[in-house]
Amino acid sequence: MRLLSALSLVALLVVVVGCSPSAPPAPTAPPAAAPQVKANLNQVMRGILFPNSNIIFDAQDKDPGAPPEPAAAGASPFAGTYGGWEAVENASMALAESANLISLPGRVCNNNKPVPLDDPVYQKGLAALREVAQLSYETAKAKKFDAMLDVADKVTQACSTCHDVFRDRVVDGKPIGMEDRCVKG
Repeated sequence: MRLLSALSLVALLVVVVGCSPSAPPAPTAPPAAAPQVKANLNQVMRGILFPNSNIIFDAQDKDPGAPPEPAAAGASPFAGTYGGWEAVENASMALAESANLISLPGRVCNNNKPVPLDDPVYQKGLAALREVAQLSYETAKAKKFDAMLDVADKVTQACSTCHDVFRDRVVDGKPIGMEDRCVKG
């Protein structure tokens, strides 16, 4: 009789546990939205890379930590709320983030040709851009004015990696037109 009672109790427990609601599933994060490409490569270059590169180029001969000349303060990238070395830091990070933007699939050049994402030269240029952006950031963070000339030169070299092949080519003694950009010659 005891065995029957014990077996009945075990069976009852199995039924109760089996019918009990399970713990609610852990909440899942919503899926990340896919990046949306809005601008062509030329627009990203002119809107983000060009002005931020110029801040780094300015820092090679104008000390971002020095007070701006009063007459030129309004035009100085080093004046204002986010000026000085912080402007160089921010410009450096804008270049680093731009490397991500210009490597998004689906981006086209100004002539509607696809950005040559799989081309080894383009990949080398992206790597050089990321590397020099980090170097520029670290140099600005340390406020090493004397090192900015070397940084600016490396920015030029990184840009030239792609520009020499995809933008600034000369054919038959003439610069290529917009329609021939983003294609190796």
